[in-house]
Amino acid sequence: MRRKLYSVSWFESRVLLLSFLVAVSGCKHVSEPPVVKSPREYTWTIDTLAYPNSFQTSMRDIWGSSANDVYVVGHNDQAFGKMWHYDGSRWEPVRLHILEGGPLPNIGSLSAIYGFSANDIWAVGEKIFYNPNPPPNFLDSSLIIHYDGVKWSEYKVSGGRNLEAVSGRDANDIWTCGWGGTLYHYDGHMWSKDSVPLMVAPGGFYVLSAIEPGSANEVFLIGYVHVNEIARTTYYFFQREAGKWALRDSAVVGRDKIEIKWGVADLWVSPSGAIYSCGAGVYRWNGTKWVLMVDNPSYLSRITGTDDNNIFVVGHFGTVLHYNGVDWYQFQQFKDPNAVLWGVWTDGREVMIVGYTADYPQRTIVLHGK
Repeated sequence: MRRKLYSVSWFESRVLLLSFLVAVSGCKHVSEPPVVKSPREYTWTIDTLAYPNSFQTSMRDIWGSSANDVYVVGHNDQAFGKMWHYDGSRWEPVRLHILEGGPLPNIGSLSAIYGFSANDIWAVGEKIFYNPNPPPNFLDSSLIIHYDGVKWSEYKVSGGRNLEAVSGRDANDIWTCGWGGTLYHYDGHMWSKDSVPLMVAPGGFYVLSAIEPGSANEVFLIGYVHVNEIARTTYYFFQREAGKWALRDSAVVGRDKIEIKWGVADLWVSPSGAIYSCGAGVYRWNGTKWVLMVDNPSYLSRITGTDDNNIFVVGHFGTVLHYNGVDWYQFQQFKDPNAVLWGVWTDGREVMIVGYTADYPQRTIVLHGK
């Protein structure tokens, strides 16, 4: 038997289609925003990095454009390949030196790394070269390299020494600093040398150890001068405003005074403009002086965060601290007298911490919480 076909008018077809769409939309699943875990509830993994036949693999800083695009940099006794890259599943050494197939002829070590995207990353450190003039010795000079998404290239500068830190406000406003008072600024086209008025006594060894941009006209800088003859160290905190550097605070530590007034290892400026430092503890700048937030017996080396309610601090003896805007918490599972933690990166959903073991052979360790 043949089935009878029924014709449907144009109006009826539109009514049926509208009814169908309404029914489908009513059944459509509404996706919920992903739940962001508290950092204190993260699940952690630990990776170990070591070069074959190497007794010293010590990575000291970390930065990523995302949790699937992370770099660590540091030092290796073989003088090659002081950088690794993480793609979300595994770590691979980055070939930098020409003797291992890379583009760069002379690399001593890398101390710091910072970027603005996967295709705009800067790393700084030192070049080591032999000086045959009497007395023969090894000398260092500044090393600045850049990644454009395809390759690493060196930006040559003159008159500088080993660089310890690099940071920037944007791709056209970047600062780096280091030994001997070395200080450079990048304006998007070239690196130019700058200086701060450090009061250096004869025989003093001085280092600019941390630098961070603040508002559009501000940059903050920490440095220290050590005079061996009298076993005294002077720490300085500078602010650059309207194109000029000004001393905001200082502290002198001698043989009769071993307590440091404020953090001298690293600086971090939060999105709100609050200024934090770490060293012998964690401090916050109140506009006129450093105020202690938390004391810590171990040396604290790096501080960073996403805002004033999510701050990580890492240091020696496996110290990992977290601040949630209310209190400080220490991750007890990482406490280890042989763990030296130097760098930390977070995007608010994950955190990665890099350091190395103090025993030999030294191996790099990467703590990953998410």
